[in-house]
Amino acid sequence: MDEAIEVAVRDFLYAARSSGNPAAHLHARANVQGITVRELDIGNLPNRSAMLFLIGAYQQFEGFLYDFAEEFGLITGTVVRSRVKGEAPLDWALDVLPGGLNSNKNRVWIERFLILDYYRLVRNQLNHPRKTRASLAGPHATLRSLDQVIRADYGLPAPNEPEKLQFNDFLLLTRLVKYLATDLCRLATPTGIDLVQHALRLQGSGERAFQSLPPENASPIKRRARIRRFYNGRFGCSLAPADLDAIAKALP
Repeated sequence: MDEAIEVAVRDFLYAARSSGNPAAHLHARANVQGITVRELDIGNLPNRSAMLFLIGAYQQFEGFLYDFAEEFGLITGTVVRSRVKGEAPLDWALDVLPGGLNSNKNRVWIERFLILDYYRLVRNQLNHPRKTRASLAGPHATLRSLDQVIRADYGLPAPNEPEKLQFNDFLLLTRLVKYLATDLCRLATPTGIDLVQHALRLQGSGERAFQSLPPENASPIKRRARIRRFYNGRFGCSLAPADLDAIAKALP
């Protein structure tokens, strides 16, 4: 959706500038759409739209972190501690996963962590304008020192300072979120024992898929097929043969 909006923004800016009178073009288009618009800061429109994209994307990212940590706890039977006041959601998520915060920063690539944390600070500043932008100078300077690495890895002229945000910042943020999601799945991969215990807990809670399994001694192929379909359908994962066998044998 943000990409579609960006297309509309760029088309509008092109038409407004090509008209020779951007203000008149805005008023004409506003009249057609029945929207009251008094003025347009045409130079800042790309920056302002990029701000909105970044705020929305980071909000979705943080929601994912909470959902992921909750599912990790459910799958592994781990009690995931609550996030403490002032703790960044990404720091919290990395800390509650196996390995802990400091180790996991490096396991997901410290450069990616630093970029995502910078966009968190930018998002906070945009949501709370009274926060000084001077506090972003240090984190941005750190990323500037990694500029060659970032350009080589992602091919994008970003991250930028808050007043110079571009659509490229949105692209970089969303790309890193996808990479990080993959990394988190690797960090939180359940062991065979975790999966067996998870299946037993599900059966104990009344999971219908496990209530009428074919008996192991009479129909092992159908029993494994039912378990395989359940995990693939519910969690989108393909169980390794050894894990599938262990679950099939453990369930009564």
